[in-house]
Amino acid sequence: MESYLTVAFLLVGVGVALLAGEFFLPTGGFLIVGAAAFFAVAVGLIWYDGTRTEAAVATIGMCVGLPAAGMGVMHGWKRMAITSGLDPKGAGGSVTSAVSELVELDKLKGRYGKTVSPMRPAGSVVIDGRRVDALSEGMMIDVGVWVKCMDVRAGRVIVRQVDEPTDLRNFDLEDLK
Repeated sequence: MESYLTVAFLLVGVGVALLAGEFFLPTGGFLIVGAAAFFAVAVGLIWYDGTRTEAAVATIGMCVGLPAAGMGVMHGWKRMAITSGLDPKGAGGSVTSAVSELVELDKLKGRYGKTVSPMRPAGSVVIDGRRVDALSEGMMIDVGVWVKCMDVRAGRVIVRQVDEPTDLRNFDLEDLK
């Protein structure tokens, strides 16, 4: 291999290392500018000492390969669990929608429902026509059993198995089918 190609590959390697450094140690773009400079020097070296074919391949490789690699890294970054937990839009809502969800769950206290999945001790119940994830008070409960919402703690609905309630005025039995 020609010595100028070895130097060019080393310069590209340093540029990639600088990009990785920016990914893990955000510097406000200084390392990205440095990486771009190393890439430019590598391509310029190939243009100066190499053939036209080598120069064209290096230029196309940098102009197409780097943006494609950057898009792949950003796509992977967005799919990581930590970013979806930190980004309100990636998490599916804002802080206000999370608070309103907790307020809605709190309204279920004292309401009756039926299990729609086995509770071991976690499962799903339908309360007021709304399917919610719930926890029993430590007991396993079969499907189709009447439960009462006893509490809502940390966004979790806590239910207890009960006999069929006698007061079902505000209860729509069609919601349980």
